[in-house]
Amino acid sequence: MVKNRLPLPVLMLIALGMLLASCSSNSPPIAPPSVQPAQRPPLPPEGRQPPTPSICLPTCSAALTLERERWRESLMNAGPPAPSASGTPTR
Repeated sequence: MVKNRLPLPVLMLIALGMLLASCSSNSPPIAPPSVQPAQRPPLPPEGRQPPTPSICLPTCSAALTLERERWRESLMNAGPPAPSASGTPTR
């Protein structure tokens, strides 16, 4: 019976040659697609904050901002929450 198959080392050399040939060609660099930044539509007039009335002083607005910061800090620095009332009873 005649063997029609190539020996394994010959097949490995053919595969190696094909890999080297494919790596030697200069492929064109692939540029990433240009992405446009997200465009936000302008805020409709109904969603805009009304202008500050003339009777409001800048110091009043500053005091309100300071008070809001204090509230925020008190919320952020609050202690751990109280234990759950439905937790397991301890003896």
